[in-house]
Amino acid sequence: MPKNVKELSVTQAAALCGLGRTTINYWIRTGKLHAKRKGRNYKIPVDELLFYLTTAGHKIPSEFEDNLLQGPFFKTLRPCWEYWKDNTHGQNCKDCLVLKNEIDVCFTARESGGLRCPKECNKCRYYLESYYPRIQFIHQIDAPAMIFKDLYFWGSNEKWNLLCQMAQNHIPGIGVEHAIHPESLEPLISVVKRTNLGDSKTPQSITIHLKNNSKQPVNISIFSLNNPSGSFLVITEE
Repeated sequence: MPKNVKELSVTQAAALCGLGRTTINYWIRTGKLHAKRKGRNYKIPVDELLFYLTTAGHKIPSEFEDNLLQGPFFKTLRPCWEYWKDNTHGQNCKDCLVLKNEIDVCFTARESGGLRCPKECNKCRYYLESYYPRIQFIHQIDAPAMIFKDLYFWGSNEKWNLLCQMAQNHIPGIGVEHAIHPESLEPLISVVKRTNLGDSKTPQSITIHLKNNSKQPVNISIFSLNNPSGSFLVITEE
C-alpha cells in the first residue's frame, strides 16, 4: 500500500485487517468506525481506522508500521452537525448559527449566543470525543498551561484556571482576551506570526487579566502544536 494513501475502501480495509467486508461494514453501521460516504460506497480515513483498531485492541496491520511512529491517533474531526445527524440532539442543529455559517470548530462560536446546544462545551460528548483527546496532555504539565487556536481557548489545566481565576466550564471557545490583558494581545499575536514562520523566539513576559480587573505579569513560553494543526501551547512560569 502506498505511504501517501489517506483513505481506504471497505474492501481494502478488510483485506489489510484480514477480516470480511461484513465486519468492516458492521463497524461503520454501528458507529464504531467513522467513514465518509462517497456515492454508494464508503471511504475510511486511515487515521480513523488506526484509531479504532488501537482503542479496540485489534491487531495493527504490518502495512501501517510507519504510521505507528506518528501516533497517537485520534478520531477524524468532522463538523458537529455531521456528528449529531443520527442523534436526537441533531434536531437543534437546523437553528444553530454553526450550521448556518458552517463553522468548523463549533465551540468558538459559543460567545455569540447563537448556539443551540443545551450542554456546556466541556461536558459535551462531541467535544470530549473529538477535541479533548488532542489536548488532554495539558493536565500532565506541572505548571499553568493552556492551548489556543485562532485566539480562542481550546483547553487549560487546573493551575492555569487558578492563576487566571477562570472556571473550567467557561474555557472551551472563549477568546484569549478573557485571560490576556489588552496590553499583551499585540505581542502575543506577534509571536504567533513569528512562530508560524519558523521563529522559535517567544515573548519573555505577558500580562494576565484577572477577574477583579487587576493584572499580573508572568513569564511564558509558547510552542506550536502539530495536532491540532495551527494551535499553540502556552506554559507559564510559576
